[in-house]
Amino acid sequence: MEKILKALKWYGHASFAVESSKIIYIDPWNIPASAPKADLILVTHSHYDHLSTGDINRLKKEGTTIVCSEDCLAKLSGDVKAMSPGQELEVQGVKIKAVPAYNPSKAFHPRHSKWLGYIVTIEGVSVYHSGDTDLIPELKSLGKIDIALLPVGGKYTMSAEEAAKAANIIKAGVSVPMHYGAGVIGDERDAKKFMELCEGQVRILKEVGK
Repeated sequence: MEKILKALKWYGHASFAVESSKIIYIDPWNIPASAPKADLILVTHSHYDHLSTGDINRLKKEGTTIVCSEDCLAKLSGDVKAMSPGQELEVQGVKIKAVPAYNPSKAFHPRHSKWLGYIVTIEGVSVYHSGDTDLIPELKSLGKIDIALLPVGGKYTMSAEEAAKAANIIKAGVSVPMHYGAGVIGDERDAKKFMELCEGQVRILKEVGK
């Protein structure tokens, strides 16, 4: 797991890359020009700060595969595969499971949109990117998670307190806070509050380029 943690890069907000045997991006947004090209790009849903076609087009190369929620299909081109919650597939040797991500009682991310979180298994390590979600019952049935990437900014997603409850349910080997500090919602105080309240190990990543 430590190898994948070292390969995990945070580009701010909900944007991550795993730079290992494959270069995998999840929700790339405001990615610097120097970032490596992608083998695989995952998009959780169609909001602008998660589906950024400009970033995706810069990161694409010959052979790049894009995996996304159904509502993103019309905005993407190339080798694009849509998923729905509960589906699984394998791309370039990487196992991907799509899981639900939604707000039970807020209008920002309704359940009927079928937007996604992903469990990505990379070199035997399971990385869960929750997407934009609240504290939902499905978190109890994710299975074994090595690294959990959880939003802490509140309003559109879980607050720091709710995210800590989620982390304590998931019981990942390491939890990493996200969805803060990009001028959209939340700041570093939310990440620190999350760390204080979590029962397990937490790593607050430094944003690439900062």
